[in-house]
Amino acid sequence: MQLLPSLLILVPLCGGQEWEAPEYCRGSPCPQFTVVNKTTDFEERLYVATAWITTKIPNPTAYDLIAASARLKSVAGHFDAWPVLVNVTNGKEYALSWFVPPDMNIPEITDPSVQLEIRPEVNVYVRVFRGTPSIDQGKLNAKELCKSLRKAGKTFSTERYAGAAYESYFALIHHNEVWIDKTQ
Repeated sequence: MQLLPSLLILVPLCGGQEWEAPEYCRGSPCPQFTVVNKTTDFEERLYVATAWITTKIPNPTAYDLIAASARLKSVAGHFDAWPVLVNVTNGKEYALSWFVPPDMNIPEITDPSVQLEIRPEVNVYVRVFRGTPSIDQGKLNAKELCKSLRKAGKTFSTERYAGAAYESYFALIHHNEVWIDKTQ
């Protein structure tokens, strides 16, 4: 009979623990991940499969970023989820993506320039940086991350990276990241 009280104490302590978002998500939904490895220059994270709404950005200008954001807002309305990604492919193709929380129902997408994208589970190398996010800061930090990954002997995608922002552009403090997918 003494076993039952012990089990009642252990089950809540050892049972299915919910993922706790990092502080920089500021209580808003953000993609769930596990830190696989952390160095002074970067960390490797394993992200669960996630959904994103994405639209292309014709040119990496403030005007085109605002227009892309407006297209996404017309589909999803305003919701508070982070991060916002600027995806860069081959150094010249840009797209803006908003994270879609798992419990959010996206209405039917009628704008052909907006796509629902399901990103499979993936290992990502991440470099964190501060300051107001920009295309130039993303490029600079992607180059630094690539240097660190080469030095560490890691294999990674050289064709694509993403700049991740976790606050409004007008926030006083910014937590930004550059993501590069790990390859096998």
